[in-house]
Amino acid sequence: MLLFPNALTVFGKSDSIRTSLEYTITKRLLSVENEFASHEVFCGVQDSSGFLWFGTRNGLNRFDGSKCLLFTRQRNGLQENKVVQLAVDDADHLFIQYGSAGFQLTTIGKVDVMDATTQRVKTLTAAFPNLPFKEKDVYWIANDGTGEISFLTASPFRYWRYSSKKGFRLMHEMKGWVRQDSLLDYRTTGPVNTFLRGTAHLKLNNQQVQYVVKDKKVSSFKQHDVLRSLPVGLTGQGELLITYNTATDVDHFQIDKLTGQGQLVPAQNPDQYSLDEVKGRYWYQVRPATDGQATAFYMATDALYLWNKRAFLKIIGKSELKGFENLFIYQLFPDKLGNLWLCTSSGVMQLTIKKNRFKPYFSTSQQAMERNGQARGILADGRGNVVANVWGHTFMQEGERVHGFSHNFINYGLAWHGGALYTGGFGLSRYDEAQKKFIGIPMPPPSEIWSLYSLNDSLLLVGCINGFAVFNAAAKRFEPLHTEGEPEVRFVYRFLRDKHGQVWAVAENGLYELKGDPARGTLQMVRLKSTLLNGLSLLDAWQDTDGAWWLATNGEGLYHWDPKRNRSRQFNITAGFPSDVLYRIEPDAFNNLWISSDYGLIRFNRKDFAINTYTTTEGISHNEFNRTSSFKAADGKLYFGGLNGVVGFDPRAFKTDTLQLSVPLRIIAFNQFVGSANELVNKTAELLRNGGIVLAPDDKFFTLDFQLLDFIKDEGHRYAGHRYAYQIEGLDRNWVFINENSVRISGLPYGDFVLRIKAQNREGAWNKEELSIPLSVLKPVYLQWYFILTVVLLVALLIYLLVRLRIRQLAREKQRLEETVNERTVQLKQSISDQTALLLEKDVLMKEIHHRVKNNLQVISGLLELQGKTLTDDAAREALEEGRNRVRSIALIHQNLYQFENLSNIDLKRFAGDLCRQVQSVFQREKTVSLAVDVPDVHLDIDSAVPLGLILNELLSNSFKYAFKDVSEGEIGVTVNVVSEGRFRLVYSDNGPGLPEHFEVRKATTLGLQLVNDLTRQIGGRVHYQAVKGAVFIIDFTNREVRKNQD
Repeated sequence: MLLFPNALTVFGKSDSIRTSLEYTITKRLLSVENEFASHEVFCGVQDSSGFLWFGTRNGLNRFDGSKCLLFTRQRNGLQENKVVQLAVDDADHLFIQYGSAGFQLTTIGKVDVMDATTQRVKTLTAAFPNLPFKEKDVYWIANDGTGEISFLTASPFRYWRYSSKKGFRLMHEMKGWVRQDSLLDYRTTGPVNTFLRGTAHLKLNNQQVQYVVKDKKVSSFKQHDVLRSLPVGLTGQGELLITYNTATDVDHFQIDKLTGQGQLVPAQNPDQYSLDEVKGRYWYQVRPATDGQATAFYMATDALYLWNKRAFLKIIGKSELKGFENLFIYQLFPDKLGNLWLCTSSGVMQLTIKKNRFKPYFSTSQQAMERNGQARGILADGRGNVVANVWGHTFMQEGERVHGFSHNFINYGLAWHGGALYTGGFGLSRYDEAQKKFIGIPMPPPSEIWSLYSLNDSLLLVGCINGFAVFNAAAKRFEPLHTEGEPEVRFVYRFLRDKHGQVWAVAENGLYELKGDPARGTLQMVRLKSTLLNGLSLLDAWQDTDGAWWLATNGEGLYHWDPKRNRSRQFNITAGFPSDVLYRIEPDAFNNLWISSDYGLIRFNRKDFAINTYTTTEGISHNEFNRTSSFKAADGKLYFGGLNGVVGFDPRAFKTDTLQLSVPLRIIAFNQFVGSANELVNKTAELLRNGGIVLAPDDKFFTLDFQLLDFIKDEGHRYAGHRYAYQIEGLDRNWVFINENSVRISGLPYGDFVLRIKAQNREGAWNKEELSIPLSVLKPVYLQWYFILTVVLLVALLIYLLVRLRIRQLAREKQRLEETVNERTVQLKQSISDQTALLLEKDVLMKEIHHRVKNNLQVISGLLELQGKTLTDDAAREALEEGRNRVRSIALIHQNLYQFENLSNIDLKRFAGDLCRQVQSVFQREKTVSLAVDVPDVHLDIDSAVPLGLILNELLSNSFKYAFKDVSEGEIGVTVNVVSEGRFRLVYSDNGPGLPEHFEVRKATTLGLQLVNDLTRQIGGRVHYQAVKGAVFIIDFTNREVRKNQD
């Protein structure tokens, strides 16, 4: 499609513009406002950790890209404060050369050596006891881009090189130098000696012989009639270039080169070295970089320039820097990230030079018609012709010719429709080729137009801020385009066609599909239903070949959404995006999506999700882009509009770019609260030395400061600074994202962990290098295994000692008890012997008593018998006989007691048998009576035996006297059963006629039965009578012990 017909080349007011620069130059000036010790920065180096060190008039500064540390004579023991030369060796030692207090940069023969890591300082003499020269003779130190340090010494003049591996080596002695002037002449630093990529250019002044030393090759030459001679650098063949003026032509500098044969000849074609701008001008100062890849040129009346062997670039104009006319440039050196650092009398300048792969269009520096550079709609053909709406103007560029057209309102959408160019805003306009101007369509649109899309030759789709419309070019009128479903459409940003030819629209509140037949007028927009889409604020969308959508959102980053599987994945700042506000998406041919944002242009790979971000440092005109502003041309070139015009580029130029961000991430400060001292202690050096953090139980917290040493300027944008994340392995499952370069950790449990910290640059790329710091939180002493073991051992020892002590006490106690027991045993034996004798005596006495009682009872029995013989009354004689039997029964008990050992109990079985036989012997004369005695082997106390014996005596007497008169042979049964312990049952029976029916023993009137009843109660029992084949008496009784308990 041809954007510009021939007639278009003359329309409107034309305003020529400058072509885009081939290089993008990023610069910033750092001085006392950035914590530098002085405006005057004389020298600088970068150590192996990535820190930059600068020598100033008021001390030594270490710069991390954000803050400066200051080292001085008063604080850190430096020999002086004015540092005029710096060099760093391959072991990370800084060599510091000091200068006099005056204006000139005059060295004073004092050199210190500082360990860049521990920051310990020694003099050169102390650091190297076997120094092959005197410290006071050193007047020049410098790095030469090879990792070694160059030394120049006087007395005599010699050139040395040093490295930690090879030591000091003498390279050359300048015997042709004769010191005719004062001592200060050769000590004054400046453009006198130059060290580039292992090549040393040595001179005292322009009149004496000059030396060029490369390894072991030495060339010498002289310059004649020279006023100012300034070394420029080395050619690709290693030839030294020098610019100079002469007394005959003071204002016009010439360029010579020193050939490999040591001959100084004019440089015939300076342009081949991109130095054509140098020749013929007057240069105040020239400073080559130590790597020989760049040189700074200063002209007080014009500008500061930089030569990088490919171009001669203007860095700062005279009007850009206050006091530019009095500027001094002292040293130019590169860092490891591609930056250049220029030390000057106004501070240090950070310079970044990059080849520009982006081409700007219609920026405010390229056109003067529109001061508001915000671009919206863009169109481009495959020949480099570009059209864009920039605020209230439409600009067109064909080759180097630019034309601009003014509108009465802001214009957004652009479309090529029906062979004509249309633009939309608060109205719709069409470019009229005949009149060479835009003509407004009389009929107003439904609302403000944001997007346009040519559906066919007659119908133009119109996206508005609150709906859709169709413009019929043939009828020149707007027709409504109905929307199915709710809610109301808001801000239609783009129309697009998928691979199947289906037209879609992207609105702020969803995706809409165009359905219906345009020929029949049945077109309508149908909202795609999705829970995900309902919650997003869309700014753009692009459909992949597999039907999945890539969604650019306002504040939530990028979504990949597969509607077939209803799966989605989010990519935001944590994934490496510089911002979560994404405006437009355009694909390239290399599986990348180019996405504009409010901070940079993003290249996102759809396969591996790698992210690259490009900002003003890479050549785009502004970091913030705009909605609805992008276009992909037929030749594959992409165009994006932002707050300052349009940038165009060919994605093929970025094909080799990688995501690999490898920048030093370093510890800046570490402060630990030490509980034992109850204060916050700076332990940075200890952490750097030991590589780990150890917290005692009373150490409540620590703070750790760190910095990504990419030296990128913080532009004040919310996404412009570094972002960090930390995780405590063994404690945290997820990363904690922070915007500060500091963490404060407290409340950690006991144990061993690893503190991991990673950094993200302002473009969103995560740095390859992370901090991994072992972190050990010690247990209190009382929880340590060795303490517990010690306590256990002590407790065991204590228990052992206590047991031993107790055993000894028990042994002594046992011995004492044994002695007491023995003593008591003797006493007890004696007492037992005495008691035994007493008991024996008592037993003898008791036996004697029982014997005498028995004898007395027998006497009584005998008396009763004699008395009965004298009685004539049978009743009286019978009564005496019964009394005599009773006495004999009692006597029998006493006889049993004294005849056996036991004097308190009687053998019941023997006693009952004897008593029965005794009574039987008295009454057996009349009739034969058989006795059956069944008594167990039990002993009965005498208090129970006497009543029981009397009861048996009465029952036996009654049976023998009255029971057997009418029977031929009498039978008597005596049975004693043990019912329970202490309880017994006496069953007495005979085969006589028995007592009358219903006889009650307790109501008996005879003396014998009354005696039986009373004696039974005496031994705790009762008498029961039964007439079962004779007389049966059942008597339950107890012994004395049971009766006691019952009482």
